[in-house]
Amino acid sequence: MSASTRFSVAVHLLCALAWLGEQGATSAELAESVNTNPVVLRRILGQLAEAGLVQGQPGRRGGYTLGKRPERISLRDVYRALGESGPLALHEHPENEACPVSCGIKPLLGGVLERADRALQDELARTRIADLVGRMAARG
Repeated sequence: MSASTRFSVAVHLLCALAWLGEQGATSAELAESVNTNPVVLRRILGQLAEAGLVQGQPGRRGGYTLGKRPERISLRDVYRALGESGPLALHEHPENEACPVSCGIKPLLGGVLERADRALQDELARTRIADLVGRMAARG
């Protein structure tokens, strides 16, 4: 079990597109920035496009630009566009009715995980793509 890196890759892509402005980039150019294969990025770009965060055409001659101004794209928007469901999840094993822990853990832990996910999304809502790009530009 490993943490999903799709979110950080998606933020990387959006920051790169914001940095480039109207010029945009192909998936091959974006793949150079992320240092991966363009095929890896196309699914993420597709999800971002469905959410209106990027626009463009896939393929050899296609290219991508931001679908919204970077000031209007929060990290929560990215999180939701990818269909993320939180970094933690309940296991799906059936309950052992003879065990009080097995019967009680899911409802109790489920509430904790829901509150943690809400806190995560609230934090992500505070940061915009423009904030990150501005910090990069300030670094020189």
